[in-house]
Amino acid sequence: MEDGNRNQYGQDSRIPADQRSVPMTTAAVVLSIIAISTICCTYLSLICGVLGITFALLSKGGEQTMSPHARSALSFSITVIVLIALLLAGTFLTMLLQYGSLEAFWNVYMEMLETYSSAGTL
Repeated sequence: MEDGNRNQYGQDSRIPADQRSVPMTTAAVVLSIIAISTICCTYLSLICGVLGITFALLSKGGEQTMSPHARSALSFSITVIVLIALLLAGTFLTMLLQYGSLEAFWNVYMEMLETYSSAGTL
C-alpha cells in the first residue's frame, strides 16, 4: 500500500466501496409496485410482496443499512401483505355472517354445484 492512503495512526484511510446491491433494490421496488397494483389478485400480490421483502432485505449486501429505495420497497411490501391479510379475514368473516357456519356454507356450495352440473347434462 502507498503511504498516501494511511492516516496518522498507520491505518488505511480509503473509504470502503458501497456493498449494497442495486439490482436487488431495483427488483424489490418493481415487485412492490406490482404487489400494490395487483392487490385485488390476492395470490399474485402476496407472492410479489413476499419477494419484494426478500429482495429488499438482500439488497443490503454487506452494509449495515438499506438504501432509501429498498426501505420504501420493504414498507410497501409489508403494507401489501397486511392489506391482503385484512382482505382475506374480512372475506372469511363476511362468509361466516352470511351463512352462519362453515358447514352451512359448504352445504349451499354443494347444492349449487349439483344444480349447475346437472343442468348442463341432458
